[in-house]
Amino acid sequence: MAKLFSTFPLTAEQIAVVFPLVNAAAPEIDLARWRSFAAPLTDGAAPRSSGAIGLRNEAGYACGLLIYRVEHDLRRGAVLAIDLFVALDLVKDEDATRALLQVAEAKAAELHCVAMHVRSDVAQKALCDRLTAAGHRKEASLFFKEVAAGDRPS
Repeated sequence: MAKLFSTFPLTAEQIAVVFPLVNAAAPEIDLARWRSFAAPLTDGAAPRSSGAIGLRNEAGYACGLLIYRVEHDLRRGAVLAIDLFVALDLVKDEDATRALLQVAEAKAAELHCVAMHVRSDVAQKALCDRLTAAGHRKEASLFFKEVAAGDRPS
């Protein structure tokens, strides 16, 4: 079977290339905000235990992206926390998701993590279904509340 997908490290040159993937998962993020967030991941400013990995399909198009960092979980120890997981391929969407999950598991093993936490937006129902099919289970709920600047402690 031919290799359908390949990975690439996010570089400064690739930040704009993968932006459509970021925008598909988080439409409220504009290119300037994405560049600001991604720059430390590409210029060495971020810790070695965090980063971004892209996925290309066999035609060479970027079709997946994951942003990760190692967290120390009270229950488990080191876990790979994936804050952005998006896999979009017009022809092999499910295969792209599986390939990106394999990449995530390999990165978790490389970083000596005992588990993975994948964050997904409530709008990513297909991703949630694919994660469940791949053996992941919902462990917790993440609650969100915006805080006004004046309400922050000094």
